[in-house]
Amino acid sequence: MAKAHVLNINEEDYEFALLGLSILQDQYETAVNINETLLIQLELNDTFSLALKDNKHFRFSLFSYFDKEFGIEYLLIPNASNYEEPNINTAGNADLFSEISVEERSLLIKELPKTDYFLILKGEDIESYKHKIIRRIKSMKDLLSVQLIDVSDLPSKSNLVF
Repeated sequence: MAKAHVLNINEEDYEFALLGLSILQDQYETAVNINETLLIQLELNDTFSLALKDNKHFRFSLFSYFDKEFGIEYLLIPNASNYEEPNINTAGNADLFSEISVEERSLLIKELPKTDYFLILKGEDIESYKHKIIRRIKSMKDLLSVQLIDVSDLPSKSNLVF
């Protein structure tokens, strides 16, 4: 299992921007669309698991790319989990659906239910690049909205991982 790191939100330690995307595409199409729009190479390099609802574990994909020329790290994370690890309990259950596992989903940041993906931008000069990146993202096909999110306002900010 991959190591999960909590996103450090101390502004003295890290400079980053958090963008919320609402888009009518699955995570792989979204990554390809972002790659084409920003001329980068986001790649799925890991999944991570978090205990969220009722301490059940949910998995999330993590796409990343580091642009050496501009010193910007891009991290794309879906807000909705990929799947829950099945927990089948058949002992003592004799009903019709006792052996069927129901696939549940959970949101990484439940306060933003209409946000499909988070794009984290990290780098020393991110303040000078984030508005250019947002302008480009606004040209993506099937994009409904993009917003710059203030992390300090999120009660679930501890769920953000990279």
